[in-house]
Amino acid sequence: MNLVCNKNVDLKKLLNPEKVILPYRERRNTNNCSPFSVELHLTSFCNYDCYHCSYQNRRSKYKVIDDKNIEILTDEIVNMGIKGVYWSGGGEPATIKNILKYIVKIADSGVEQALVTNGMLLNDQWLSQLNLFNYIAISFQAATTESYRKITGHNNKDKLYFNIKKIRNVLKKTILGARCVINKHNYKEIPHIYNDAKGLGFDYIIFIPAIDYEKRGNIELNEEEKNYLKEEIKNVIPFLDDTFTNLAGILDWGISYYKKENKGGYPCYANNIRATAFINYDGGVWLCQPHIGNPKYSIGNIYESRFSKLWNSKRHNEVVELLDVEHKMGNCKNCRSIAYNKIIHKSLIGSVNKGYYDPFL
Repeated sequence: MNLVCNKNVDLKKLLNPEKVILPYRERRNTNNCSPFSVELHLTSFCNYDCYHCSYQNRRSKYKVIDDKNIEILTDEIVNMGIKGVYWSGGGEPATIKNILKYIVKIADSGVEQALVTNGMLLNDQWLSQLNLFNYIAISFQAATTESYRKITGHNNKDKLYFNIKKIRNVLKKTILGARCVINKHNYKEIPHIYNDAKGLGFDYIIFIPAIDYEKRGNIELNEEEKNYLKEEIKNVIPFLDDTFTNLAGILDWGISYYKKENKGGYPCYANNIRATAFINYDGGVWLCQPHIGNPKYSIGNIYESRFSKLWNSKRHNEVVELLDVEHKMGNCKNCRSIAYNKIIHKSLIGSVNKGYYDPFL
């Protein structure tokens, strides 16, 4: 029996980059705004060791922001007027000591929150707080026990499915999503993973082809594997619900999460309107996810200065200029801001006028 999902969720809207238009119109005449949203990667520790993890090398030394600095950061997030907070990777956010205390504090301030998790540590204590989130996205990697073990290093597929059913049953308005990284161990199971996500009552499932950020090799699908997957998706497209999954888009984009197209020629508008900040488990603050860990693009460290002091600082503006040059040259890649910048540019020349509010950019 399928569990009941939220019938009002439309993945096409959740992924629509036109949500950046309203923040752009509000912020385009100032460069002193707080970040619209922040993504918190506050621990490198994870209870899994996923084959495709983009942080695998960087997690070799376990690090986590200490309680005192998370407390300070939480207060700053509330006081700076940030719209949305992602609790996300590096490692598994549910491993952070006292994390529920900070989640409750942020929720009480009226700031929207999202959780990206592997779902294995969401125990009964967590279940009572899950409705504080705007949405929860769970890593959902395989349809068979063997593939799940190869990908995560653990034989916990059945336990994950059990947890998902418990989570689905307690959620009210919170959106429950699934995120599947397509890799060498699961690319032949994609239709089955889609069907399992439907049956478990997820509101949507996003498929993300693995990206080898750390240049480890043998992470991304090769051409033969991509061609196999293309044929699999073509066979199931007539049966897909495009409000539930992005699989058709993955096919259109050549088995890529980002559309291959000419880009550049204009600055990174997303950075100029202070769209997003990424705060890492070593305390570093970045404006662009693909550059996390590269000191050239860091605006500072919360162990050395308050986040509110780093934001809109001289160093911040220097990094914005660096990223503007990179974007103008068309060198940016694997970043959601590319889609936002394209939409903003179209809106400036009058070909896009829509927009809607979303606290997460």
